Amino acid sequence: MQGYYRFPTIYKNKIAFISDDDLWISDINNFNTKRLTTNISNVSSPKFSPDGNFISYVGIEDGNTEVYIIPSNGGISKRLTFEGAFISKIALWSKEGIFYASDLEKPFNRISDLRLFNIKNNRSKAMDFGISSNIALHDDFTVIGRNTQDPARWKRYKGGTAGELWIDYNKNNFNTTFYTAALYSNYLNKWEIILNDKKKTSNHSEEDYNNYSIINS
Repeated sequence: MQGYYRFPTIYKNKIAFISDDDLWISDINNFNTKRLTTNISNVSSPKFSPDGNFISYVGIEDGNTEVYIIPSNGGISKRLTFEGAFISKIALWSKEGIFYASDLEKPFNRISDLRLFNIKNNRSKAMDFGISSNIALHDDFTVIGRNTQDPARWKRYKGGTAGELWIDYNKNNFNTTFYTAALYSNYLNKWEIILNDKKKTSNHSEEDYNNYSIINS
């Protein structure tokens, strides 16, 4: 299968991604790939649920960007949010719920913060982290990304709204630890996996927050 693939999300041997403006899923054990959506409008930024049974994504099927979920083995999508704001991405699906970046109740549409949708009560709330669009959770700390946008748009940008990582060791006190122009992050074991352009090309790096070391790949 050939195409332009974006927004990968991984659960065990399964990889979900966006191609042709739709959501697809592939099994790396047998390389079978199937299309999960055939929407009129595009979908973006999928994330697996913690148990791998569902995938959340941002869709605009009903006019505005909203959060949807779909069974990972195929089925009918369900719309979760009805906010009418601009939702730029799904940042994380954890046991707490679905974290997503939204400009709801913000004065300008380029300003977003993180909101949490609770699957159990079907309600969302602002996380009050300030301007932010990415989050990674660990038992010992929380990492958020500010101004962390699409690398194709922010490549080599070094201005006042360049991407930053902020870390809090569960003390409600975030501090800047890492500056980068184009960034997304995922936590894996003791490492934060970062896409950044510190060396003027978009490469992945691994940051150990216990020792503040960075390994570029």
